[in-house]
Amino acid sequence: MQQLLIRLDDITPDMDWEKFERLAALFEQYQIHPVIGVVPDNRDETLHIQEPRADFWERILALKDKGWVIAQHGFQHVYVNRKSGLLGVNPFSEFAGLSYQEQYQKLRNGQEILRQKGISSTMFMAPGHTFDRKTLKALRKLGFMSVTDGYCSRPYRRAGLLFLPCTLSEPRLPKRFDTLCLHANGMEQAQFDALAEFIGRHRKRIENADVYLAESEHSACAYLPIGLVEERKNLLLRKAKRFAAQNETVQAYFHRTDSENPAEKRKMRVCGLPGLAFRLLFRRPYR
Repeated sequence: MQQLLIRLDDITPDMDWEKFERLAALFEQYQIHPVIGVVPDNRDETLHIQEPRADFWERILALKDKGWVIAQHGFQHVYVNRKSGLLGVNPFSEFAGLSYQEQYQKLRNGQEILRQKGISSTMFMAPGHTFDRKTLKALRKLGFMSVTDGYCSRPYRRAGLLFLPCTLSEPRLPKRFDTLCLHANGMEQAQFDALAEFIGRHRKRIENADVYLAESEHSACAYLPIGLVEERKNLLLRKAKRFAAQNETVQAYFHRTDSENPAEKRKMRVCGLPGLAFRLLFRRPYR
């Protein structure tokens, strides 16, 4: 069965409230309960869109009472290094590459801020999708139960945490399970229209995050080996596609073996693979 969650990143007192409330009204219309990533102590200037809203925490608590799931979105959302972490999605991180104690303290500080505001979040949302094994160890120590991230087609468990894969940035149905990641601050009119049209057509496939977590967090998940193997395969394919898109030799190979006839193109590309491998290995570009 195709199952989709929706998450909103970068929820801060100084975000673009007009766009956020527009999404909130859409979700209210269709009774959708998304995951929202709240930054406990935002220090990222790129997320400063307008003056902080005084009733921010009251608004967040009201959404929580409606069933919206609050995820701790890092600590201050400030990238401190060029590490890409376990997923290798982005070359910057607030956590990956730091010592266990540094990561634990940052996570705990963020957790305490949320608790002081009346929010006990057990879900983690990593800024930039970057974290490492020490991050996961610290999360477990602090009582977190799930992570909204992962390159897989189904939820799986890793390091004692439930991973809810998140690979979509545009609305479409997944093969099995996925999460649509939205950044309200940067959304344009066309994106709002596309999202509204998608939800109208596929509401039955969109899961309410609170209900899904209640059914999944404590269940015995048998997808650990399968999930990790699939995640590594997907990440390897992603890196290969990125390499192919950026490598002049590979792009020249695609150009040389292109054809309007699918069968002919497939034949040329298969037969040309040894030559491509030779040129890549010995750095011999096509002339």
